[in-house]
Amino acid sequence: MALSPARLLAGFICLLCLLRVTFHLGETTSGPLTVASVIAVAALQLPISLRGGRRPASVLLPAQAVLNYLPLLAEAESWRVGGSGFVAASVLLVVSGPWAWSLFGLIALVEAAMAVALDLAPVQIYYAVVAPLNVGLMLYGLSRLAGLLDRVRRERSELAARAGEVERLRLWEHVRGLVVSSVSAVERLARRARREHDAEAARQAIRRAVAVAREALERVRSLPAAEEAIPVPSRDDDTRILRLATPILVVTHVLFIGQSLFNFVADDSEHLAHLALLPVTFGLQFWHLAALRAGTRPRSLAWTMVAQALTIYAPLLQGDAAGLVVSGFFAGVVLLYVRAPVSWPLCAAICAVAAVEAWPRGPGVAAYQLCSAFATALTVYGLTRLAALVTELRKTRAELVEVAALRERLQVGRDVHDLLGRGLTTIVLHGELALRLLGTDPGRAAEQLKRVTESARAALSDTARLSAPDRRLSLAAEIGSARAVLESAGATVRIDAVPVTGPAEPVLAVVLREAVTNVLRHSTQYECVIEIAIEDGRVRLRVANDGATPASDEPGTGLSSLRARLAAIGGELTTTRTGDRFELLARTPVDHEDLTPTR
Repeated sequence: MALSPARLLAGFICLLCLLRVTFHLGETTSGPLTVASVIAVAALQLPISLRGGRRPASVLLPAQAVLNYLPLLAEAESWRVGGSGFVAASVLLVVSGPWAWSLFGLIALVEAAMAVALDLAPVQIYYAVVAPLNVGLMLYGLSRLAGLLDRVRRERSELAARAGEVERLRLWEHVRGLVVSSVSAVERLARRARREHDAEAARQAIRRAVAVAREALERVRSLPAAEEAIPVPSRDDDTRILRLATPILVVTHVLFIGQSLFNFVADDSEHLAHLALLPVTFGLQFWHLAALRAGTRPRSLAWTMVAQALTIYAPLLQGDAAGLVVSGFFAGVVLLYVRAPVSWPLCAAICAVAAVEAWPRGPGVAAYQLCSAFATALTVYGLTRLAALVTELRKTRAELVEVAALRERLQVGRDVHDLLGRGLTTIVLHGELALRLLGTDPGRAAEQLKRVTESARAALSDTARLSAPDRRLSLAAEIGSARAVLESAGATVRIDAVPVTGPAEPVLAVVLREAVTNVLRHSTQYECVIEIAIEDGRVRLRVANDGATPASDEPGTGLSSLRARLAAIGGELTTTRTGDRFELLARTPVDHEDLTPTR
């Protein structure tokens, strides 16, 4: 079970609060104001760390500082040095620039000065300095890492959208280079053929125009091109997360080692067994964390974890329980390496051993040891895991970019096919007809060349729509265009259509355009019927024609694209063939949410 950054951070703050509360409840001199202040300071820490905004936190920080030092004025006998870790973390989170670290150090100096004024032992003076630094760094690290990681996650959708737009622009240039130049060449060749007085020269120009249009049509059908690699932009937050996590982990470990050494010195070296094993314990600890940082899982992991456990628990055989002080670090490694659901119960068992050993000294001490070990485990787990998530997010980011780009490629392919297919097909048909009429009826041939020119201009206009923010087609305009292009190709056209609005309109416009393109490509002498009706909340578009060639009912790229478009708004597409008669029938709700994935 992996904790989310917010839950991990909230759990850590609650553990620290419980740690301080159990410590004060175990003190006979602690008053209710002190305990209430500890709880209030922790409560204010939650919005400061989780919200991440400086403006609200800048109001909460002074209140938190006042509550933190209030018992020093009202219940001086309850005050204990080293308990300002929450305020230290908040200073780093709220204050900007070098002042943050100056105030952070000042808090530790104030705690040390108070410890000296109270004539405490050197080990307690060291604790007064190290405790707020340690808690402040750990809490600051978890807060900043959680905030940066959430920001990275939020920006993934934006990154994917940008990747899609970049891919669309790249493919737009591809289309422009492959198609637009061809259509422009067709238009120039058609105008030249119309001006030519020499029949052979005009015939050559028309043949060349038809060949160019055919080639462009093949290019449209072959889009999108997907040979090029997709670049994944880097993020500055990745480096910031990695630079933040490792130093905090190292510093907190080093400070804890120093505190352990002071404890041993203060106890007149009664714990020599553990003192000798302490370097081995932290050597294995750093080795395990370094392996995780490198993204590897050592083959000897089971043996090294057993060795680290022995360095902590072996001294118990001689009655030396000092090693349990660092068991929280080992519990953090267990959380990182052992798989769920075993890891969390095992971590709880490791922390419980320290609590059981401390139970004879009182329930409060046992609770304190339990919370301390568990808080240390969460710190090790959180800082290491959140940093490791950066690598996972990099991989996820690359996959998101690739998916967004591939989706955009498919969308561009559909748009290009739907918008340019009919225009290029019309150019080819009129060009071929002009070639046949050139020798027998020059007047009609000139008329066909004029339609080639008009179709080329229309294709160029459709191409420009690809880069427009709103590429929605008008169904009414497509109906008029369908009548004009079919009649110009010699078909008899009957249209019976009702107005359609809403999400269904642009999709049905694309369906009609593709259907008319198929009629032009796969029919000879024909009659075409176009019907659009609304029945029971659904729009029905029917395009039927006779004179269909045998290839007209073969499923192709165009029909597959139409089925995908209709499915995105809850519609369906069917085609039937009876003899030489072909029928396309599209049904879709009148008003339906567009389910097409957003880019």
